[in-house]
Amino acid sequence: MHYSSFSQVLRDLQSLNQAIEDIRQRIVTVSGVSYASQDARHVALDGLQCDIGACGNWIHALMSLKMLSQERYGDNWEDEYRKLLLTGLSCGQAEDLMLDYLRNTLTTKVHFKIENLFSNILRALRASPSNSGFWHIGNAMLEQVGIPTIGQEKNTLTVLANLRNSFHANGIHNKDSLSVDIDGTGFEFCKGKQVECASWEHIVVIMRANISVLESVLLSDRVSNLRSEIPDAFAASNP
Repeated sequence: MHYSSFSQVLRDLQSLNQAIEDIRQRIVTVSGVSYASQDARHVALDGLQCDIGACGNWIHALMSLKMLSQERYGDNWEDEYRKLLLTGLSCGQAEDLMLDYLRNTLTTKVHFKIENLFSNILRALRASPSNSGFWHIGNAMLEQVGIPTIGQEKNTLTVLANLRNSFHANGIHNKDSLSVDIDGTGFEFCKGKQVECASWEHIVVIMRANISVLESVLLSDRVSNLRSEIPDAFAASNP
């Protein structure tokens, strides 16, 4: 997959949100948990939809501002566009900076929400791991729903975690090297080297794959049978 325009990115972000919406509707049907409840499943999925939607809105706003400048100011559009962005950088540099920030922030927030969701479900199942950290939380969650802890699902969770961790290390991957293929897209992490698999194409692919893992977890018999509301600490303190 290669994006030739951000219109394609926006369409794919919308498709991710629709996939999440489909999972939410199935949770209501299978588990009987109200769509409007503060159940941790809906809280997490709604949060993911908000983050993905907000990212798409900012991209759309930036691209619309650029088009407006081109239409209104003709040959001088770049100078006016830079004024609107309040930047001394070139247009390309300013766009890259803003879009990189959106991409990195979205990836990080998506990962945090998945980690928090798994932690909430494991507490409800009385199966929280003795060791903290996403590696242990992810393994415990997969084990609870009968998914192998070695294989594509675990790789999918690990790739997202590696991307998140690299953002905390200025783009450097500091853990063991890893090379995996997710839905036809390669992700390669070399210990001590800069991560080169965090483009918009990569981010959309890995988010879609993680949403698929979420679907398998949330609609599994083990989790679907949790028919009482699963608490979420943040939601409980912000009714």
